[in-house]
Amino acid sequence: MMTQVLGCCGRYIQGYGEIKNLQKHIGWMGEKYLCVASKNRLRDLKETITEVMEGKEVIFYQFNGECSWDEIYSITEVGKENGIQAVIGVGGGKIADTVKVVADELGSIPQVIIPTIAATDAYTSAAALIYGPDGTVADVKNYPHSPDVVLADTEVLLKGPARLYVSGMGDALSTYVGGVVCQEHYFENHFGGVGTHTALAVAKLSYDMLLQYGRQAKIAAERHILTDAYNAVTEVNILMSGMGFENNGSASDHCFYFGTLALPDREEYVYHGEGVAFSTCCQLVMQGASSKQLDEVYRFCRDVGLPITFDDMHLPDLTDEEYDIMTKAVLKEQFIHHHPFPVTYEMIMGAYKTADAIGHLYHDGGSLL
Repeated sequence: MMTQVLGCCGRYIQGYGEIKNLQKHIGWMGEKYLCVASKNRLRDLKETITEVMEGKEVIFYQFNGECSWDEIYSITEVGKENGIQAVIGVGGGKIADTVKVVADELGSIPQVIIPTIAATDAYTSAAALIYGPDGTVADVKNYPHSPDVVLADTEVLLKGPARLYVSGMGDALSTYVGGVVCQEHYFENHFGGVGTHTALAVAKLSYDMLLQYGRQAKIAAERHILTDAYNAVTEVNILMSGMGFENNGSASDHCFYFGTLALPDREEYVYHGEGVAFSTCCQLVMQGASSKQLDEVYRFCRDVGLPITFDDMHLPDLTDEEYDIMTKAVLKEQFIHHHPFPVTYEMIMGAYKTADAIGHLYHDGGSLL
């Protein structure tokens, strides 16, 4: 039997106004903390964090907006100079990834993530993407140590844009679609083992909850109000999706989106999770998903505002040359081969064009059923 591996953050806390209990959750980590946040998040939350961490020393560092080695080394130096015992990241995915690397550079000290948008599953994962000066990914780090505490305060998250929240749904939508392929065919997950039954159950639950609550949750996000549906999908976007993708593994659910990023003369207009939603549609088409599942996914994406056509991706009038560039780029992606059949150029091209055509069918009020 192959070795199974399950990993997750040390503790996940979600609640309205829960940042006020921060010291209760992380006070055990030490006396000196380094808090990394953007200028706006420092404006919003510095005073609160200072108050709730009374009796502890908290040094604040203003993040420059990019998870780069230069920024990581600058933050690490501040940590070393001040004898920091734990690092806190307040913000989105890039701040979360930066804190993971900084914590490792400081000797694997405890790390705390406080998300300010529910747009990514990066918060709970042990992986970090480090970017170069040109904005492309320069390094991918996979650490043996996941964040110790992820504190999702829904009062903070509700202030974020609804579009980013929906983008998080797009990222989460891919979790089960890609993960079930890996599990059924014993492909490795992101920890270098095969997935557990627990991991697949979490991924399936995330998929089911999106379909059950996602439409309601979007309405709440647009109005910045807390509902049970908003609360449920926040857990899906941050915790279940993070656990699901790492512990089950990935197939081509992201690859088709990364293919679009290879186009040299097209500007990127979509968020990560938006592109992943369309990519997930492409995977389902390529692997021959039933009309029932395609109908389920396309209706969901259309209803919440996730892309289902190239026009939705702000990529109208693609040329034959551009299709060729995208298709060749997808073939180079690592996880495109996490399928139980050889993936060919023709299959990828066919998936791109068919997924787009089905999307137009649904925008026009049609259906596969």
